Amino acid sequence: MTATSQAEARAAELETIYRAHLAACPRRHVGILADCQQGLRLRSAVRAARRAADKGAP
Repeated sequence: MTATSQAEARAAELETIYRAHLAACPRRHVGILADCQQGLRLRSAVRAARRAADKGAP
């Protein structure tokens, strides 16, 4: 498994976790009134993982 595929797998895993959180959490996750800190951290982690996967792409 290459570094790129590992980063892509990590991004996909975090995306799945984030989507499951959105389905289960009743709080707001988008916009200026967002009040879910866990959702914010998960979203940031997904974005960072996607950026890392994109940097490793040829």
